Amino acid sequence: MERYWAGNSINKNKGMVEHLQRYGVIQSMKVAEIMETVDRALFVPDGSPAYEDSPMQIGFNATISAPHMHATCLQLLEKNLQPGMHALDVGS
Repeated sequence: MERYWAGNSINKNKGMVEHLQRYGVIQSMKVAEIMETVDRALFVPDGSPAYEDSPMQIGFNATISAPHMHATCLQLLEKNLQPGMHALDVGS
């Protein structure tokens, strides 16, 4: 796993997205728009460093993937999803 930044230096969802764009992980404006719309902090425990680029424990012996993994998957999906289609990340 390549980690694009560490620590708690980013404290907003928009900053996380801008960082992923700067590193070339997010290459399309559509993916950036989607990741800015859905705030990662809604899916991690309160007080967690939500915007750190690493997987995070979310309880029940489960983790949420690192932001760069979500961005990479969205970049791949963008090429295949047609207007009106949806994708859902349910984990495993």
